Amino acid sequence: MKGTTFFLLLLFATKVYAAEPDMEEVKTLFESSAYSRSSADRLSKLLSKIDHSSPPLLICYKGVAEMMQAKYGFNPINKFRRFKRGKNLIEEAVKKEPDNLEIRFLRFVIQTNLPTFLNYNENIKEDKTYLLNNLQTTKDKKLKQDFLKYLSSSKLN
Repeated sequence: MKGTTFFLLLLFATKVYAAEPDMEEVKTLFESSAYSRSSADRLSKLLSKIDHSSPPLLICYKGVAEMMQAKYGFNPINKFRRFKRGKNLIEEAVKKEPDNLEIRFLRFVIQTNLPTFLNYNENIKEDKTYLLNNLQTTKDKKLKQDFLKYLSSSKLN
């Protein structure tokens, strides 16, 4: 009986651990998905098991992945549906963790790259200000570098 219980616990723990994707892979695929449909497809597949009970950062990346799928889609109705799903996931993540710099950066990047007719640009100034005011608090050097690089190369200066 103890052996069966141990085996079931081990199986469950392995399944839970395996369900959460590697963040380095997620971030790499995010960066390349802006230019590569295959990366966007891999990112979407990697995050397919993420749901509302997942960590907010993963929910946000899933929202970003939906937006990337919309970018590469052909059917305007499906593109808009994916955009809406992505927007809802990103906003859910921001609502759950409004002080998460990476989530705010992801929303900032998405909003600054979307066409204005989609009307998903109302947080650009807020996120930019928040990121500039709080960037020094992060220990994530890559996030800091990515934000400063993105800001210096964007048309938002």
